[in-house]
Amino acid sequence: MNLIFFGTEDFPVPSLKALVEAGYSPSLVVTKPDAPRGRGRKIYPQKVRLVAEELELPCEQPESCLDPEFMDKLRELKPDIFVVVSFGVILSEEFLAIPSSGHCINVHASLLPRHRGAAPVHQAILSGDEKTGISIMQIEKALDSGPVMLTKETPIDAVENSGQLFTRLAEMGGEALVEALGILDKGEAQFVPQDHSLATRAPKLVKEDGHIDWKKSATEIDQLVRAYTPKPGSRTRFGPKRLIILEGRTEEDNFGLGVPGGILTSGEEGIRVSTGSGIYRILRLKPENGRNMTAGEFARGAYIPPDARMG
Repeated sequence: MNLIFFGTEDFPVPSLKALVEAGYSPSLVVTKPDAPRGRGRKIYPQKVRLVAEELELPCEQPESCLDPEFMDKLRELKPDIFVVVSFGVILSEEFLAIPSSGHCINVHASLLPRHRGAAPVHQAILSGDEKTGISIMQIEKALDSGPVMLTKETPIDAVENSGQLFTRLAEMGGEALVEALGILDKGEAQFVPQDHSLATRAPKLVKEDGHIDWKKSATEIDQLVRAYTPKPGSRTRFGPKRLIILEGRTEEDNFGLGVPGGILTSGEEGIRVSTGSGIYRILRLKPENGRNMTAGEFARGAYIPPDARMG
């Protein structure tokens, strides 16, 4: 099977490695150009390019994979199939028509039609889903709307953050991709149309949306913190300090005496904050421009008066 692989950043890496380990050798790996990141705007190489070089696979980084000249290059390779994993580009019908088999398959990190879009891993946690998974789907011009040939489910742990779930799903994606290609190779693939009435959206997370509203329930705050960890981070204020909350736990409030954001207790066991419903116990945090630390470390170094409030 002559395939061309498209992917960007970290999520596609296990899929690319799994392909090679299973005996598939992409005739070309395509990723986005190296890009500046961070405050210093330093140019960082695409992880997919580095892995392709490590695996001795040819790699291209076009400014646009829809450029007519680049699409001519793809046609010259006469691919049977395109494999796309977290590439972040809406592909044209002309582009999708290049593979001889007519198959352009995508590895998507949700159980479609739930959570179509750029941040399905974060959205699954933010929505309080008990499970998520991988969907192998046929790409259409519309976003994540194509028929699905294979799904793999996994439960979401009650304390799992998006970074941890992202890593698990990336590995699952590689395994599911190899299985899907085996099914395609045998000519046994069945593509089932999605029920579009059940579709939900998973847009890219915005830093500003990570602000913690302590009037919400402890469960909602916990979902926000886990979804926004490690990036882009959930934020609150303690006096003049800006804090990024990294980890916590929910507790029942059996007395209901606190006001939302009010600090009930602080110490080595964490900082217990009253919410609109229940208590959220902060376990780890990061002061802006500071280091990651336990809530106990923060409490030892900060004056927390009896009437202190977050937010």
